Amino acid sequence: MLLIYLPSITQRSKYIFELIFKNELGLAFEVTTDIEIFNRHSQEKINYSFFRHGDELFIKASPLLFENFIKKIDPGVDEKYETKVLFPNDTSCDMGFDIFSAVFFMVSRYEEYLPFTPDAHGIFNATETLAYKNNFLLIPVVDKWIHLFKNILQKKFSGIKLLPGRFKAIVTYDIDVAYKFKGRNFKRIAGGTIKDLVNFNFRNIYNRVRTLTNQQEDPWYVYDYLQETIIRNNLNSIFFFLLGDRSKYDRNLNYKNSLVKKLIDKVSVFSNIGIHPSYITTSHPEKILIEKERLEILSGKQIDKSRQHYLKFILPETYNSLIDAGITEDYSMGFSDFPGFRAGTCKPFYFYDLKNENQTSLKIFPITLMEGSFMNSNASTHLNALQEIYNLVEAVKNVNGTFMSIWHNHTVSETNEFADWKKVHDQMIRFITQI
Repeated sequence: MLLIYLPSITQRSKYIFELIFKNELGLAFEVTTDIEIFNRHSQEKINYSFFRHGDELFIKASPLLFENFIKKIDPGVDEKYETKVLFPNDTSCDMGFDIFSAVFFMVSRYEEYLPFTPDAHGIFNATETLAYKNNFLLIPVVDKWIHLFKNILQKKFSGIKLLPGRFKAIVTYDIDVAYKFKGRNFKRIAGGTIKDLVNFNFRNIYNRVRTLTNQQEDPWYVYDYLQETIIRNNLNSIFFFLLGDRSKYDRNLNYKNSLVKKLIDKVSVFSNIGIHPSYITTSHPEKILIEKERLEILSGKQIDKSRQHYLKFILPETYNSLIDAGITEDYSMGFSDFPGFRAGTCKPFYFYDLKNENQTSLKIFPITLMEGSFMNSNASTHLNALQEIYNLVEAVKNVNGTFMSIWHNHTVSETNEFADWKKVHDQMIRFITQI
């Protein structure tokens, strides 16, 4: 049995030890604050404190895990083991940095509790992160650190058995607007037509008329194609449905529309489904439960998966509102404008509420990329995007993590402006299924 010594046991230390030793390494352990008990222990042991006591594995501690308050801190960034590390320290530490504080800083999203300059939507932006500023946003550093730690443990304690990892992939789709033309009332049809006339978009007018007179399928109806792709490749998939009331940023069909019910029934047969809480739920969190219950009524299923529209959330308030609504899995941990690893990891973990200093029941599934982050970049073409996606898949594979992509029904449609992006989607699927 592995024994860990530390000066005091806190909620933070319990959380991070369970994440690393139990969840990631599959290693049973005990902790003690009694140095005499630690010294007498004859089996594997780790000293996590400020001073070495013998020939045990020594990780020199920073104060972070022994605190119970939030303050502005500089974790420091250094280069070790050919990757970036946080909380670097001197050579007396067997890793050269405080891995436990480093992992906690990243997965707790500590920096998002500190003052920051919000983006246009009032939320934390990728450019504010330590990872972006130090060029490691595209690297799952937490998983690399744990892999390094695993190697050190095996070298120090011969015969120790640790949990093997396995690469996984989850393809997810946000259904913000289920159809391009169908399902609108007369006012919305007329408004859209007038707008197209003003912009000389006669192709849209032509396709709208043909769609509404049943001469062709709606351009954004891609669900047969996605069903065939998911089943043929045996993919783990989730569709997130936006069922909020209409607003400036929530432009979905009315949830009472029969087309919405029919679509949810269809998708539920071949994929997992979840709620896509509307843009305004960050300021009106009570609407999360209302929207979740709408999906439960329409699908006849209990809903426990969620992803925020626009990936718009505020810590810890939004996550606590999800918990209150009965959500147990969230898929919002990423950025809409940049691919990469917001929490430094591509593996699921439980949300730690820094304000209340406790581990919650909400399991976070980090995003690797949203297709829109490539489309919104002036420097990115579909070919460049595909190479970046391949690189991200390889980065996840190398740490036996979970690759998670976000696509939208319109971006995998056959419409002209998205034709190349559908090809990127298909190539991504081929690549992840060949690993």
